[in-house]
Amino acid sequence: MSCGGASTCAVLPDAATVGALYDIIAGSGSRSLAVVGLVKNAGKTTVVNALMANCPQRFGLTSLGLDGERTDHLTGLAKPSIAPPAGTLVATTQGSLDRSRYTMEAIEELPFHTPLGRVVIGRAAGGGAVEVSGPTTLAELRVTVERLQALGADQVIVDGAINRIGSASPRVSDGVIVATGGMVGDALDDVLDTTVGAVELLTLPGVGPATRTLVEEHAGAGARAVAFTAGGVAHMLELATVVGEGVTVARQIERLGADTLLVGGALTQEFVDDFTRVLPPRYELRVVVRDATKLVLPPAMVGRFLRRGIRLEVLTPLRVLALTVNPFRVPQPYQPKVFFSAVADAVGDRVPMFDVVNGFARLPGGGGDPATSVSS
Repeated sequence: MSCGGASTCAVLPDAATVGALYDIIAGSGSRSLAVVGLVKNAGKTTVVNALMANCPQRFGLTSLGLDGERTDHLTGLAKPSIAPPAGTLVATTQGSLDRSRYTMEAIEELPFHTPLGRVVIGRAAGGGAVEVSGPTTLAELRVTVERLQALGADQVIVDGAINRIGSASPRVSDGVIVATGGMVGDALDDVLDTTVGAVELLTLPGVGPATRTLVEEHAGAGARAVAFTAGGVAHMLELATVVGEGVTVARQIERLGADTLLVGGALTQEFVDDFTRVLPPRYELRVVVRDATKLVLPPAMVGRFLRRGIRLEVLTPLRVLALTVNPFRVPQPYQPKVFFSAVADAVGDRVPMFDVVNGFARLPGGGGDPATSVSS
């Protein structure tokens, strides 16, 4: 693999494993792919570089906000840079182009103002690394993806992170890859708990036909919170927002005897803490949100709902195509095969898994060794 020089590529991915990952992406029909890292140094940039360098597609590349900084602000370590091959269509800000001293053939300037200037679309010449920073709203990001596709990108990669999970919104991306790694937690158990929680969050099930019929009109009208009682009777909860109102909503649910709650906005950690604390134990309830990106909380918080027996469902499920695994951590990396096997055992058959550097893969239902080398 060529990454445009040794300074722009810290590791060499295993081509067969990258090919197996891309087979899943191509088979999904996805044309806009969010690559979401659970933490800095989870290997997200390595996955992005590997896909662009090894797969026969014309890629487009952008981001929600700023990513691709040269140095990790948490560890002080140099980070792998995004090195788009020649011909890649890149949408980034003028400020990022200036900061990374990257030159590309300018094609189009988009009318979006960001702290780093206008968003510019250009064609990469190859042989260099670029800081990628895109528009700051989902509406602008969607337009940016559409422009990249209109200009000839077969597949658009939206570089993102768990704290900018909007990049995975179905309004923007029709496929998601999640990157996890040894830096996700202080100990292996922490890594496994957070990774499983993230997969559970991002793969929340869609509502059934009866529930969709019940809530869809209210969701489309922008309702903030609606409780439904037996027979499908709707009760609008008079709230300016559900943020900070977990206690109020829980008491209303109990008073009404509601069995379904539609939340039109974001679910935050504070709301979930208060709601689960006040709602009586073993209360049977279905909570519906628009999609998993509306859960603005640590991944492990999803388990708090599930352990209480509360069903958490979405109107539009995300399409999580794969989980990638990176054994790197400070001060000592995990042994790659041991780490991959531990994550695979914890995640189970929820999603295909890959270590694109060390050449391990596990496909749902594959059985056998969870850390099988693709090229073996």
